[in-house]
Amino acid sequence: MKEFDIEHFLSHYWQQKPVVLRGFFQDFEDPIDEHDLAGLAQEEEIDSRLLSFENTSGNPADGTGEWKVHQGPIHDFEAVCEGAWTLLVQSVDRYVHDVADILEPFRFLPNWRLDDLMVSFATKNAGVGAHIDQYDVFLVQGKGQRRWRVGKPGEYKEVFPHPKLRQIEGFDPIIDEVLNPGDVLYIPPGWPHDGKALEDCLTYSVGFRAPETSQLADSLSLMLETSDINVRFTDSGRKLSMPSAVVEPSDIATLKQQLITAINSDDFTHALLESLSEQGLPEYPPEYLYTDSQITAGFEEGVEFAAAPGVRALITTDTENTTPSHQGRFFYVNGERFSYNKEDEQWVQLLVNNDVLFADILPDLPSFAFLATLTTLVNKGYWEWIEA
Repeated sequence: MKEFDIEHFLSHYWQQKPVVLRGFFQDFEDPIDEHDLAGLAQEEEIDSRLLSFENTSGNPADGTGEWKVHQGPIHDFEAVCEGAWTLLVQSVDRYVHDVADILEPFRFLPNWRLDDLMVSFATKNAGVGAHIDQYDVFLVQGKGQRRWRVGKPGEYKEVFPHPKLRQIEGFDPIIDEVLNPGDVLYIPPGWPHDGKALEDCLTYSVGFRAPETSQLADSLSLMLETSDINVRFTDSGRKLSMPSAVVEPSDIATLKQQLITAINSDDFTHALLESLSEQGLPEYPPEYLYTDSQITAGFEEGVEFAAAPGVRALITTDTENTTPSHQGRFFYVNGERFSYNKEDEQWVQLLVNNDVLFADILPDLPSFAFLATLTTLVNKGYWEWIEA
């Protein structure tokens, strides 16, 4: 990767305006090809779809044609690859180790904001039509060339050329550029864009999520189902209030405070972090579950342990500001919370930052409690025992 001014990007472009980053990846080599992508699209548990557009007028310039959308798994590609077509596979980073390097330059953004890495293969003249996304995305150009057009945010008429396809009628571009292998296009939420393959090409979409208030409220609701914070409104000492239809401002304030107290609780902090860590990771447990003693013995013998593809753990820096019932240190993986001791702080930092773990990486071995947690992570398929 060429030198990239992160501070300049964050202050001038992030969530503000799009930009083309030429030669962002130098001497770029695709870590996956269209055949690998087709193999993933045949798997039941992997989200994939194939979009095709076939011109019906005989005049390619007028854009008249028929759109088709085929939801994966796709087993017969010959039957669905009509006209100009695009195969899109979501969350490839959860299944293929080799694509991880594409995500590395974007680690200046926190794990909880990163959604997934989608990979698409498009034939000549293929695209998904002009559309607007509500998330930040870095579009990394792989092999081939793709022409990207980006317009300004505004009111655009939506069109639905297929029940599973949402597009907009059109826009005036402020960016109209051809991307070559290694180039990157950053697009903030709400900016219309349209990409068309000039030849067979691969594109890697690094997408970021931003929770809506309704999603945060869902986390609060789920937490309250099992928490002692779910108290009932009380109003002992109430004074006469007339007429009876009136809701006193003091009552409204008390009801709001009831929610505010729940939001400020440690219970909700944990529920929020658990929700933010949720990735929908595939669980691939080992064929035989490991015991704590097996993991400990392997660790002491020099076995290495590494995060499975796509695993992005979260950790909070606020370890002191907790109530007595929740004192402790925690990290979060795929919607689950794990505790750790202060003595294992360095080991946990290595773990959550996806470093390969082995006995000699730090001068002192971790505690048995840490190794027991590592056993749980390995048995859930979140971390892997790397055979020598």
